[in-house]
Amino acid sequence: MNFPELSRTLFNTDYDQHDLQGYTENLYIAHPEDNDVRFSGASGGMVTGLLLYLLEKKEIDGALVVDYDSDQPYLTKGILATTPDDIKQAAQSKYCVTPSMEVLRELRKKKGKYAVVALPCQIHGLRKLQQTDPGLGKKIGYIFGLYCNCTLKTNGHLEAIKACNIKLKDVARFGFRGAGWPGGFVVDKKDGSHIPLHTINIKNVMNVMFRLFGAERCYLCVDALAEYADLSFGDFWAFDYSGELAKLERCTLISQRTEAGEKVMRQAAADGAITLHTLPKEFMSQRILKMAQGKKGRNRVRFLRMQSKRKPVPEYHVSMDEPTSRAKRSEFLYRCWFLFRGKMGRTFILKILFSPLGDVLDMVNEKRKKLFGGYSSN
Repeated sequence: MNFPELSRTLFNTDYDQHDLQGYTENLYIAHPEDNDVRFSGASGGMVTGLLLYLLEKKEIDGALVVDYDSDQPYLTKGILATTPDDIKQAAQSKYCVTPSMEVLRELRKKKGKYAVVALPCQIHGLRKLQQTDPGLGKKIGYIFGLYCNCTLKTNGHLEAIKACNIKLKDVARFGFRGAGWPGGFVVDKKDGSHIPLHTINIKNVMNVMFRLFGAERCYLCVDALAEYADLSFGDFWAFDYSGELAKLERCTLISQRTEAGEKVMRQAAADGAITLHTLPKEFMSQRILKMAQGKKGRNRVRFLRMQSKRKPVPEYHVSMDEPTSRAKRSEFLYRCWFLFRGKMGRTFILKILFSPLGDVLDMVNEKRKKLFGGYSSN
C-alpha cells in the first residue's frame, strides 16, 4: 500500500506519518435533522443520514454497509442496501471482522453509482481497486470511512454473550452500541427481554476486547482515522470540550478529505438534511488523537520488530521513524494482555469484565485516567 503515492494522487500532497489526523480539509461536528436517524446511530447517525440523503437525491443507487444475518442475528455480514429501510436497518457500529467487500461482486452486475462504508484497511484496497479496475471503480461514488482503533475476530462478541450466560440460540438481535449513548453490548432475546451486558463505558470494554480478540492484521495498521476516505466518521465526545461545544450531544465527528466529501456535506446542510458545525482542525478531540497516537505508535513498534525478524509485514513505502520510548512502553503493556488470549484466559477476563467486580475495577481505572490520562478540553 503506497501511502506517499496515494496521498499525491488523492490530495496532491505528501504523506506525513507524523500527522495523526491524516490529510484533512475540514473538520465537522454534525447530526441529521431526522431525530429517529440521529438517535438510532452509534454516535449521531451521520453515516446513515448522509446515505439516506444521497439515496433520496438519486446521487447513489445504493450503499455497501454491514448488517446482521437474519438467520443468525448475532453474526454480521455485508449487504448492498438499496432502500431507505435497508440503510436504517444497518445503522450502528459493528466491531467485528466482516468480509463486507465481497458485496463488490454484485456491483459488477449492476449499473449506477454506490457509496461504500468501510474501515481504513478496506479503504486501502478500494483505492487500489479504483486504480486497477476503473470499470468497477467508477461505480464507487463515495467512500465513507470509520475511525478505527482495532476490530474483533468473529468470536469476540460471541464469547462475551456466552460469558453472560446467554445462549446464542436465544438471541434475537445483538448490538455493539445499543441502549443509548454511548451505548454498549446489548442482547435482545427471543422471549422479548432486553439485556445490557455491562454498565462500564463501551470504550473501556472495547479496550479490553481489542487486547483479547483483536485481529492480528490490526496490530500492524498505521491508519487510525480512515485517512483515504472522502469523509471519515467517529465518536464526538462532548465532555472533552468546553463552552458551546460541550453542549453538543449525539453528534458525529467528521474529517472531510476530498472535494466529493465537501460537496455532499455542503449540499446536505444547504438542503436542511443535516445540522453542521465547522470545527478548527486544531480542535480535534484529544480523546480521538490519543487513540490515533496509541495505535500508530504501538503498531510501528510491532512493525519494526517483525521486520527485523524478517517476518512478513505490510509494505507502506514509508521509512518509519524509530518509535519513542513511550510507544515502546505502551506496546509492551498492550502485549502483556496477550498472555490471556488463550481460551481459559479469555473466559477468565470476560467473567470479570461483565461482573460487579469489573465495575469496581473500571471505577479505579477511570480515576487513574483522570489523574494521568492527559485528556484536556479545547
